[in-house]
Amino acid sequence: MSRWLAAVGALLLLPVVVIGAAAGAVLPGVGVGPIPAGGAVGLAAAARQAGFAGQALRTAVAVGLAESGGDPAARRANPPTPGCPAGSVDRGGWQLNSCHHPEVTDACAYQLACAATETWRISAGGRDWTLWTAYTSGAWRGHLDAADRAIAALTVAALPPGYGTPGPCGLAPAADYTKHAITARFGITQIGGCDPDFRGRVAGSDHYPDQRGQAHALDVMVGDDSALGWQVATWAATNAAALHVTYVIFAGHIIDFRVAEPAWHRCRDPASSCARDHFRHVHISFA
Repeated sequence: MSRWLAAVGALLLLPVVVIGAAAGAVLPGVGVGPIPAGGAVGLAAAARQAGFAGQALRTAVAVGLAESGGDPAARRANPPTPGCPAGSVDRGGWQLNSCHHPEVTDACAYQLACAATETWRISAGGRDWTLWTAYTSGAWRGHLDAADRAIAALTVAALPPGYGTPGPCGLAPAADYTKHAITARFGITQIGGCDPDFRGRVAGSDHYPDQRGQAHALDVMVGDDSALGWQVATWAATNAAALHVTYVIFAGHIIDFRVAEPAWHRCRDPASSCARDHFRHVHISFA
């Protein structure tokens, strides 16, 4: 297998889901629909963002699958029990109980990213799962293989060596690798990179070459295909850590991974390039 095929293979497995604060949210593009955030991959993405790692991450995903099948909207009503005389409801991907954990709102319980954060807290960082019936019954063990596959699909340890194109107007390794990955996954070949003229862009644009003669940005051309644009944008956001992405802009929206809690939001200045200039292409900047 060639170096490129071997390297890009892992990225081709990565699903289009958004992690962190944006997981389970509705895409801001008109008519695009919800970001896929359920199932094993959704659980894995949310749990990893919440802080689970190693065996605790495997357990978190397997418990979630055993409890809800990975359905963020899962709801199970329980009859009255000692301590919960009015009955209770198990809610969301990790079936957080409304009586035993009233501090967890419904809005949080049914949203994977928020539910994962609460699950991290309730399980003491993945060290204590005794409050989950699927764990105490051993049912979670039957979902470990699916958990492992989901975690593997989200994981790229590091950018492979050998990427980056030389100056005076080349691409930095992360940008070059991502350009190849986007072409392989989405079939897009019109992808802009380095701008040698230092004209027509905002001051300090990542499209301008750095001191090594390499640019740190891509413009992925999608034309009028907004759905394709959101697929590319959310894929880049999902894999931001692995690809060294700093921010993504599309259709008047931005997600910035340089802030503490990245989430898609509208560009705040309606007169800015962010708000006006990214409807026919996805902009991706890299560290």
